[in-house]
Amino acid sequence: MKGNTRPIHTIRWRRGLVILLALTLVATACGNDDSSTPASQEPAEQESSEAPAATATPAPAPDDEPTSVVVGLEQEITNFNNLTAGDNLLAGRQITRAIYPTCVRTRPDFSFEPYFCETLPTIIQEDPLVVEYRLRADATWSDGTPVSSDDMVFYFENCNDPQDDCAATQGFDSAELEVVDDKAVRLSWPEGQPFVEYILLFSGPFPPAHLGRDWSDGFRTDPGVGAGPYVMDEYNPGSDLTLVANPTWFGEGPHIDEVTFRFISDVGNLPLALENGEVDVIYPQPQVDLVAQIGGIGGVDSSITFGPTWEHITFNTATVPEEARRAIALALDRELIVTALMRPFSESAQPLGNRIFMNGQAQYVDNTPSEFQQRDVAAARAVLEEAGWELDGDVYAKDGRQLSLRIRTTGGNDRREQFQELVQNQLGEAGIRITIDNLPGGEIFGPVFGSNNDPPGPPGDFDLVIFAWVGGPLPATSALQVFGTGSDSNPGAYVDDRVNELLTEATFTLDLDRQAELLNQADALMWETLPNTPVYQLPFFLAWNDKIQNIQDNPTLESFTWNLEEWTLSP
Repeated sequence: MKGNTRPIHTIRWRRGLVILLALTLVATACGNDDSSTPASQEPAEQESSEAPAATATPAPAPDDEPTSVVVGLEQEITNFNNLTAGDNLLAGRQITRAIYPTCVRTRPDFSFEPYFCETLPTIIQEDPLVVEYRLRADATWSDGTPVSSDDMVFYFENCNDPQDDCAATQGFDSAELEVVDDKAVRLSWPEGQPFVEYILLFSGPFPPAHLGRDWSDGFRTDPGVGAGPYVMDEYNPGSDLTLVANPTWFGEGPHIDEVTFRFISDVGNLPLALENGEVDVIYPQPQVDLVAQIGGIGGVDSSITFGPTWEHITFNTATVPEEARRAIALALDRELIVTALMRPFSESAQPLGNRIFMNGQAQYVDNTPSEFQQRDVAAARAVLEEAGWELDGDVYAKDGRQLSLRIRTTGGNDRREQFQELVQNQLGEAGIRITIDNLPGGEIFGPVFGSNNDPPGPPGDFDLVIFAWVGGPLPATSALQVFGTGSDSNPGAYVDDRVNELLTEATFTLDLDRQAELLNQADALMWETLPNTPVYQLPFFLAWNDKIQNIQDNPTLESFTWNLEEWTLSP
């Protein structure tokens, strides 16, 4: 490569499922789903390749009163370095994205725009793939130190070191890094093995290198410095955290001087806090009663959107044979389930017809075969009988075994438990006995993902399981992680060589249009062998004091604070 470059060593390793990854699907637990959510979305080709021009932050007039907003969060940040596996929570990112740099920002329509980088990452060479990431010349930490290639090296090295417990290693773990100059680095991948989601690397909000702190624990209670539109002013663990405008921020804004995040774990307290003016913005998991209650509060605006978090029924292929999976898909009334669980939030809710792209993404195709478009109990019974199952009383049986299956989910989640009961009733009418067998909240994921098994790994301890995956704008590698043969994130031990080949090819295809074709072909094949049945996208609910302008939910991991510097207050 050209330029004054310094090679950086590469360590290759892989990690299993984590709490929240920018580049991977994520299993969401429950109560409030512990997950990271817009109406119409435009094609990714509309992304912007140039960073916005720097503009001076207007100084307030001497007589102006400082402006402030209070945001109510259900979870508290656990580490300002949100990139460690144990602290990679959405609540953390909702705060740190306003403090720390990210190379590229994902907009609500799933398109990309440069943020702390001058342009979108630049392909220098296609095979082997070499990509350059160049930071803005005017990006500066609040202590005056430039945001530099040293910060990207800090990020890269610690995400290639198992001792530092980085949440997302994909892309870094197969790359080599070279420093081009003080503001740019290049990543290169082996010939024939390009990392197609290169555009989002260096886009988790990353901490500063020059403070010399430990990656895992050095930023746990103090971010040190900031480079974004805000810096931390005060943090009272267990209570609140306040950000103030960063005087060294290169962009326009922020237009609100002070933003305080109050930690309110009891969701039931949020509507009253909003009504009383104790908070100005809330982002609770939607519940019908809560949405209705907030809808009756004067001076409050709200939005319901369906984003990339989607609920499904995953099958254990070791215990549920293919004909049983087909019969289940035929006997399910997905339309009724959506009507019961999602349409109370929005009449626009629809059954989901794709496992890889979400309704609203430009690449989305409803691949649901006609046979599964509407419930057909008679067809379900015919499939079982053709495979040799016979009725034993009200339940089908074969070789001395009744078709009696356990369904599991995150206990305590009312919506999912209602979902289970609907499944139980619908499948019972088709001669399939369903027994509900839950564990509290996230405790279900140990046995489901096999980490509690001996030996650990799939297949998990379930027959059917309901949980959610979180998709994203670039889903190729995450799809292979979830549906690929032998993956630790494939709890049903699903195997289909044709699907595997298509997903593998997609992960090495830089042409995003061709990649979308491959991924949709893979999804269409999965409707034949059924690793799972997608059912619906989850709604996301944002409510705010109507004096706040330019606030908009973002269904990606950027979340609703993605444009915090653009918020304004009307008189």
